[in-house]
Amino acid sequence: MNTLRIPTNYIHLENKDQKLLQIENLIDAKRKMLIDKQKKFKNISKQNEFLSEVKQDYSKYYGYIVKQKQDQMSALSMLNTYIKDLTVSGNLSKNNIDDAKNEQQKILTEINSIKNGIDDIIKGADDISLQ
Repeated sequence: MNTLRIPTNYIHLENKDQKLLQIENLIDAKRKMLIDKQKKFKNISKQNEFLSEVKQDYSKYYGYIVKQKQDQMSALSMLNTYIKDLTVSGNLSKNNIDDAKNEQQKILTEINSIKNGIDDIIKGADDISLQ
């Protein structure tokens, strides 16, 4: 029986070659993974830019609505002051004074409603900016 003996240093080199091939394969896999992650990151960055623009648009919209609500409050406050001046001037009858006071109450209720609306809008805008 003729057996061929392979020197141990050849076996040792063969094991090292296999380990090097495994390491090269791992490096290639990591390189591919990093390239894929870079592509995903680039895509996410584009989406974030778009979302940032949408957020800015909403902020402008909220600002516009708050301004309108503040203008409404200002107009209602002026109207309330006018009605108050009418009732104090003494030029109104008892029925007209009662009507004016009822209108003042409606105006004050509407002002409070608008204030609550502004608070809700500002809270919503703050919630969006925190995200």
